[in-house]
Amino acid sequence: MFEPNDQANALYEDPVVYDILHAPGTAEDVDALESIHTRFASGAPDTWLEPACGSGRYLRLAAKRGHRVIGFDLESSMIEYAAQRADRLGLADRSTFFVADMRTFAPYVKARSVGLAFNLINTIRHLESDDDLLRHFDQIASVLHPGGVYVVGLSLTLYGHEMPSEDVWEGARGRCKVSQFIHYTPPTDRDGDRLEQIYSHLTVSRPSGKTEIPSCYALRAYDEAQWRRAIDRSPLRVIETLDQSGHACRPEAPGYALWVLGRG
Repeated sequence: MFEPNDQANALYEDPVVYDILHAPGTAEDVDALESIHTRFASGAPDTWLEPACGSGRYLRLAAKRGHRVIGFDLESSMIEYAAQRADRLGLADRSTFFVADMRTFAPYVKARSVGLAFNLINTIRHLESDDDLLRHFDQIASVLHPGGVYVVGLSLTLYGHEMPSEDVWEGARGRCKVSQFIHYTPPTDRDGDRLEQIYSHLTVSRPSGKTEIPSCYALRAYDEAQWRRAIDRSPLRVIETLDQSGHACRPEAPGYALWVLGRG
């Protein structure tokens, strides 16, 4: 068991390591997003927006495939890395990256200009309260085209029935290998702080040696009723729920699904 430390999420401090670790599966996720765009937002602009885009790996591939992309993140080093990678690949003419908060980003994006917005792998759960989530939904609604969609990847919680669990993520690029061991401690009370505690141990192996990086952070939890209630209070509505490959599914708790949201 890891002990909490003062590092909120040390993985996020190194864009290169983050990019390597999360590269596997990127192409498959972009395939699914393209399918969703075609199915649910074919009449909307071909402009993709990713809030909290990190190193920009999804947007980089989307731009390679010809889409106009916009990404933002709170971490300036991530945005600098994403912009530099796009520039080196000759994608700067259809890529925009900037530093912003998920709750206040809309002034930097043209109103009603986005055809597909997306936020995958529970990133939206970094927002610390329902009020923060609703502020974010308001921002999305203001930049989303009337025919556009917002795809949110979310794991639902089943309070009191989930056991602590573990997972391992791995990635490699050249002579650098990155692995992350993760321990999840779910919340037990739907009326409590609703925080899932994440304990991470990162191992970065290079020819020069091995670096071990422990960290911890928390994600806000939602059961299906809490999540749907938040959407109902927002300018958005649920269009469909999909599995990770983009096929229609009934969301399960505990379980991960893609929620396709549109303007109400």
